[in-house]
Amino acid sequence: MVRILVWGTGSTGIATAKEMKRQGHEVRLVDENIPSRDMDIPVEILGPKHMDWAELVIPSPGIPRNHPLLAKAKRVVSEIEMASRLLHGKIIGVTGTNGKTTTVTLIHSILSASGNDVGLGGNISPPLISLAEADPAIVVAEISSFQLEWIETFKPFIAVCLNLSPDHLDRYRDMEEYTSQKMRIFQNQGKDDIAVVNDDDPYLKDIRFNSITAGFALSKGERSSGAYLKDGYIYFYGEIEGKGPSLKHTKVRSKGLIEDMMASALVTRFLGVSTEIMEKVFMEFRGIKHRFELVAEMGGVRFINDSKATNVGAVEKALAGVGSRVVLILGGRDKGGDFSSMAQRYASAIKKAIIIGEASQRIKKEVSPFVDVYMAQGMKEAVRQAIAIASPGETVLLSPGCSSFDMFKNYEHRGDVFTRCVTDMSMKKN
Repeated sequence: MVRILVWGTGSTGIATAKEMKRQGHEVRLVDENIPSRDMDIPVEILGPKHMDWAELVIPSPGIPRNHPLLAKAKRVVSEIEMASRLLHGKIIGVTGTNGKTTTVTLIHSILSASGNDVGLGGNISPPLISLAEADPAIVVAEISSFQLEWIETFKPFIAVCLNLSPDHLDRYRDMEEYTSQKMRIFQNQGKDDIAVVNDDDPYLKDIRFNSITAGFALSKGERSSGAYLKDGYIYFYGEIEGKGPSLKHTKVRSKGLIEDMMASALVTRFLGVSTEIMEKVFMEFRGIKHRFELVAEMGGVRFINDSKATNVGAVEKALAGVGSRVVLILGGRDKGGDFSSMAQRYASAIKKAIIIGEASQRIKKEVSPFVDVYMAQGMKEAVRQAIAIASPGETVLLSPGCSSFDMFKNYEHRGDVFTRCVTDMSMKKN
């Protein structure tokens, strides 16, 4: 029995505390504030005495690595580290700046459709450790950089990095530190494990690992195995060679989604899933809420909710996938992204940028040399202004490039408010 301190009362902390108790350990659940909601497990206010008591600390992903109390801990590991020690099946770990949730959802759907005993968790609900009791044969895990900070032996059988672009620079010193944290997903892999990376990504294309490394790209790469796109089909090469699924009839067509489908096809090809099952899942896939989600079409104008785009790289992927002139709603809490290069690159596509939130003045300064800007006080005004500006054949795109916590509970709340504003105004217009 180990004295374990679980720090954080979100879903990850609660699931971890419950599982550690189930495993027979002595557990204390702590936080810096007592939650206002009812808890079915006692919570204590965190203090230095807890670090003296604990043999092991498991912090929730949101706790910064440089928190002074963590420096006093005897040993610190992450929730995914503990989960991986309790799970006996194959782990497929997916990280990257953008597209993680879509990719793990696709992989899980393909494996489920092919009859596998498969679980889904991690950064996507539920927490990975909550799968320990069921212990499925395959676990598909969405993994963030925060979750990788305190791993020791965590080792996915297949580890995927979809892409890298500047993000969480409010937490990491620079892009180099952020990249090094993401690459930890591969650090414990051996020669029989598989690393899957995006060969079109400038941060990833030249990386080599100890494991079998497979790349996906829009054209055939130089690795020993991989996938590429040709005439609307995914083709596999190397030891998994063959014609893969068609993407011609998918219902959502963004550049980001094509990359996510290629990654999920490559992963499931290594696991022996048929092309027919992949293609069926892709054809039926309608996207995920708040991720390039078409929420309305009004007067020939499309309204897309991409509230999950919390960094500039995600905004660029959304703009690349729209295929029309765009009225772009940007802004929120600053994460240190560079909006100027995005605005310059997509200046011809952006009809107007409508800016909201805490970071609005900085974003305006970076964007205004390249595109017209309107400053809005909130989402309602932003949507009203977007409707007034957009013409038939154009798109109103909420793709903020910032976190949501200045004005909303989370990105889901922000997307819901956008959708409600669009719906309310369309009803008034009709």
